Amino acid sequence: MSFFTLVDILKRVQKRYPGFAKRLEEAEALGRWELAVGPGIAKHSRAIKVQDSILWVEVDHSIWRSELHHRKRQILDLLNQGKEGQEIIKDLFFVDKRAQRY
Repeated sequence: MSFFTLVDILKRVQKRYPGFAKRLEEAEALGRWELAVGPGIAKHSRAIKVQDSILWVEVDHSIWRSELHHRKRQILDLLNQGKEGQEIIKDLFFVDKRAQRY
């Protein structure tokens, strides 16, 4: 029985499903949320999904939403770090944690 490494499997999936590579990059950016905003802001916000290259962020108070809005360009640069000339995440959309489910 032959075994494949996870890297080999991911390469095969990427060849077979072209959209998979983009979704994988979006997931990586989603995982960099705390690193991009720092632990203090991360306590009050949570990256919840990526839809059409827009990262949806749940925020627990309007003050934090305002702070994130002012840092938007910096956060986007950190989320897209290492993707020269290619923006995986093009914008941030903030939703109120206390509001209705999205």
